Amino acid sequence: MGRLKKIDIENAIGSRIKSGQTILCSDAHASYKGFAIDNKIEHHALKAIIKQRVKDKVYHIQHVNSTHNRVKKWIDNTFWGVSTKYLQQYLNWYRIKEGIKNRNDKLNVFVQKISEDITAYQKYQEITIRYEKLISTQF
Repeated sequence: MGRLKKIDIENAIGSRIKSGQTILCSDAHASYKGFAIDNKIEHHALKAIIKQRVKDKVYHIQHVNSTHNRVKKWIDNTFWGVSTKYLQQYLNWYRIKEGIKNRNDKLNVFVQKISEDITAYQKYQEITIRYEKLISTQF
């Protein structure tokens, strides 16, 4: 997808952060530093080149790495690969699955979760349009 730029980070997480309330932990790529400065958020960069995994005994990205690894394994073992067209749906399913994994009443909670969003069917019908829009922004 090319070299990471500030605009890529802005598009991915910009609407989800709040200045003064967000702490960004990332690798030491300059784009993250610029993004943090532009958005007035605290930033802690971990330097992979020196195998820095934790900073100040608090800041780390291991949770993200662990979650990424579990999602990848789940998608590969369940679907035999991934279709980017349905990636958001896979992630939604995974999030629900992880949220109810320790519950005794999994089926009831699952049905409740999927019926909470009355626009789910509409979103499903818009998958093709949203996918085409995503692909058009990549070139």
